[in-house]
Amino acid sequence: MQKIDYQHLNRRSLLARAGMGIGALALLDLNQRSSASDHPLAPHQTHHAAKAKAVISLFMHGGPSQVDTFDPKPSLMHYAGKTLPPSFANLNLEFTKASEAKLLPSHRKFRRCGKSGIEISDMFEHLPNVADELAVIRSCYHSEFNHAPALYLSHTGSSQMGRPSLGAWTTYGLGSESQELPGYVVMRDGPLKGGPVTYGNGFLPAVHSATELRSVGAPILYLDTPENRRDGDQRRILDFSQTLNRRFQQAYSHDNVLESRIAAYELAYRMQSTAPEAVDLSSETQMTKTLYGLDQEETRSFGTQCLNARRLVERGVRFVQLYHGGGSDGWDTHGENDNKHVRNGKQIDKPIAGLISDLKARGMLDSTLVIWGGEFGRTPTSEGSAGRDHNPYGYSVWMAGGGVRGGTVYGATDEFGFRAVEDRVQVRDLHATILHLLGLDHARLTHYFQGLEQRLTQIDGHARVVREVIG
Repeated sequence: MQKIDYQHLNRRSLLARAGMGIGALALLDLNQRSSASDHPLAPHQTHHAAKAKAVISLFMHGGPSQVDTFDPKPSLMHYAGKTLPPSFANLNLEFTKASEAKLLPSHRKFRRCGKSGIEISDMFEHLPNVADELAVIRSCYHSEFNHAPALYLSHTGSSQMGRPSLGAWTTYGLGSESQELPGYVVMRDGPLKGGPVTYGNGFLPAVHSATELRSVGAPILYLDTPENRRDGDQRRILDFSQTLNRRFQQAYSHDNVLESRIAAYELAYRMQSTAPEAVDLSSETQMTKTLYGLDQEETRSFGTQCLNARRLVERGVRFVQLYHGGGSDGWDTHGENDNKHVRNGKQIDKPIAGLISDLKARGMLDSTLVIWGGEFGRTPTSEGSAGRDHNPYGYSVWMAGGGVRGGTVYGATDEFGFRAVEDRVQVRDLHATILHLLGLDHARLTHYFQGLEQRLTQIDGHARVVREVIG
């Protein structure tokens, strides 16, 4: 395995701070990179023993309600229709005033599931069957109550756009176990309010950008072999263009975009034969397809994403990001909160339970970290008559597999489910924990940019690993 030369990164930083010119830095880079130039995503050595080697992130775009899914609040029924205590009046919300909003009880019933007794809403029929694999964190929080900055924060650790996403940092730290497929793949069912930059590579080399796998049309854009091209022509054309690229790179070795482009061309050539097979579900048994809900209209779309995610991880892809809720408001339930949650719950319930069961049956769950959550939660108060506003101050996320202690509930919100009050977990804490499970120390995983050693968990803040949810 190729070892990340963090000492080299520190030398580069020191030389840059000392005023060494670009030419010298480029020569230093050329010497250090030459051995890895052909395989920039070759697997890297971890900082410590890893519990997980791949991630499947299930992102519920719009923000699912914690009090309707994994955080039951009986007090909402007792105080239904009443306003919050004055201590909540200073919270910033999107469309409602916390001082005037009235408490709205959940229409969902909660039941204890599995041997662990984790409480899960009845909007999920199949997820209770894998309850003992889940570690539910009820105390996640941050301060961004608008979608775009909350999406950026949830993915990159910063509310400002343009920074590397968790998936990009993961391949930067670990590389990929596949040289025929991308290290980082994204699938989504509609547009994101934060745009594709949400899952971008930011200032990290372009080789760590995500490849989007589409559900309609060609799975990956621009990957088809051109018509009327003879066998061997494409390889010869690519070899010639790569010769020119490498000749130019020798003079401008500081240009990591060019280096990434060289690698991307080679990867694209290999993917022409491997990518179609990776997403060809015809080889899957009918039993497997039924497990993921591919035989039902309401679960087919997300079930296909989940099954493709398993197939990609099985083939060495490091990070797979799935999005649900990109169309017709999704989980952004400013109106008809209960109806929309029931509809969304049916779409994801069977596919997610099937994914976890399938990973476990194949012996992959122990090494695959599955994450579920959104950019924030929703208010326990009403917006209009039946909606819920954005709420970043206390919401639920769960993890499964990949070294997680299943059957665990960690942290708590207040009696109404508005604010995290016990064992609070900030977004950067969650990121630090995910990296830790992957064998990476968030404080040591850095990239020199704009005069600073940047990191996912930010240089100006403290982040902790939530060890209580680690097995």
